[in-house]
Amino acid sequence: MDQGNPPARQLPASIVPILESVVRSPGVARGLPLEFWRHDDHRTWIDAFMELAVQLWACDLAEEELPRGYGLIALLFDWEMQCQFSGWHAFSSRELEMDRILRAFEAVDLGDEAVALRRAFAAWRETAGDLDATNAAYGEGRHAYSVDLDRLEYLAGYFIDHADELLYAEVS
Repeated sequence: MDQGNPPARQLPASIVPILESVVRSPGVARGLPLEFWRHDDHRTWIDAFMELAVQLWACDLAEEELPRGYGLIALLFDWEMQCQFSGWHAFSSRELEMDRILRAFEAVDLGDEAVALRRAFAAWRETAGDLDATNAAYGEGRHAYSVDLDRLEYLAGYFIDHADELLYAEVS
């Protein structure tokens, strides 16, 4: 292999049907390309990543057989959706996944969010789900991405900026 050129990369064949379903989904803007993260309209990215997370949770693909980014997307965007629909009750539905979710936030350089969620999760458990205590624990260390929409935009941007390394497989 030529040392000066990066390895060739392509979408894994197993993920293509899921991406086709994502871009046809009624909750996602029409006309998106299969690699929606390459589309120039930033307003479409968050919805498409959210839908991708839904589809990844529902599919039977083994996470370890996919490029790393798909597992991160499934964990992070699913978590964000759980929080949007259930608030802190998302801890109840994703309690078994919390360690992986926290590590996923750290993996995408949102360590402050992981710290805040750790505090909130501990308060949630210690108080049997007291929302005020959970909110107070999360709010102890406000950070640049404490606001949901700011965090979602950051996440979408992260996966767009790192798509080549996180969403494609090397072609040998």
